[in-house]
Amino acid sequence: MASRLRFSYVWLSLAFVFFVASFAQAAVKEEIDYQSLFDSQLKRNGKFLDLNGKKIGDEGVRFLIGSPVIAGLEKLDLRYNDLSAEGARLLSSAQFPKLKKLILRHNILGDAGALEVAASSGFPVLEELQLNWAEVRDEGALAFAENRDRFPRLKKLDLRGNFLSGDTKETLKQKLSYLKSLELY
Repeated sequence: MASRLRFSYVWLSLAFVFFVASFAQAAVKEEIDYQSLFDSQLKRNGKFLDLNGKKIGDEGVRFLIGSPVIAGLEKLDLRYNDLSAEGARLLSSAQFPKLKKLILRHNILGDAGALEVAASSGFPVLEELQLNWAEVRDEGALAFAENRDRFPRLKKLDLRGNFLSGDTKETLKQKLSYLKSLELY
């Protein structure tokens, strides 16, 4: 009986060790070679960087803004990348001289992230901005109406799926009536 208990104890101990080790291994994030990732996702002769769903997070944005690929980008797709307001701040601190389309939807940017993008002077030729389902509320959305001079070429703004009041939607419709497309539902 005692030997069976010892045997069971040993097995339970081993199982526990393997269980803990598997969690520890999952917690250790694999080092990402961001530049190789960027190079592999660069399309249309360096004009389009498709990082849709790559989960680069804010740390990936930190590498992106230091990468030479941003100089020629006309379209940047960062949807589903676990970006926060910090990622938006980093992105907004860089210069994208040729960027016409920026896709930031399905990230948790919140008002703080939207405020960073709206106040940025790094997107001088931006024509389309997708911030749908990005946890933006009234303050962040209204910042685009208040800073519209920062985006002189903006034609399309997508804020669908965010938490906007009826008053905010009406204000945006009035102040951004010159846009070809303003998505708010």
